[in-house]
Amino acid sequence: MKISTVYFEEASSEHTDRVIQCVSDFLKNNPQVRKIVVATTGGETGLKVAKAFSDREVIVVTHQIGFMAPDYDELSPEKREEIISAGGKVLTATHAFAGVGRSMRKMFDTWTVPEIFSIAYRTFGQGTKVCAEIALMAADSGLVSVNEEVVCIGGTGRGADTAWLVRPAHTSSFPELRMKGCICKPLEF
Repeated sequence: MKISTVYFEEASSEHTDRVIQCVSDFLKNNPQVRKIVVATTGGETGLKVAKAFSDREVIVVTHQIGFMAPDYDELSPEKREEIISAGGKVLTATHAFAGVGRSMRKMFDTWTVPEIFSIAYRTFGQGTKVCAEIALMAADSGLVSVNEEVVCIGGTGRGADTAWLVRPAHTSSFPELRMKGCICKPLEF
């Protein structure tokens, strides 16, 4: 397997189309990779990826309900339906590096182990942290196998600026997660 990494000068949602092109180029040379896991907030990135890779299985991972405000879902029912109509599967679940740990940080002003992992992954960029997290979430949901390599797409804020080839793991087996190869990412973040 050959992986060429593309580096963007800075983190930006403006790179979304280039990320899709980088992933497309990678998949042309690696047709055995059949699944793409992509993070989305309002649904635009997830829909764009689902449309671009209609020949693959696309898992679109959203923010958990209540991420921004109690009972609030940032992905509208209409956008969810558009993604599904384009062939994507939508996963809404608790963030692997947050969950209960984040509530303890907020309440007691202290850091927990999963959030420390999140900080460590961010040393490679926010998009890299997102790619690791959505791989864990997709594995825990059963939408990807821990025995297959998948492409994960994430970003910094909105849009996408990062893609990795990942062998997922369940959160209960987190040390088995493998960030196998970087397809693209920003140099400055």
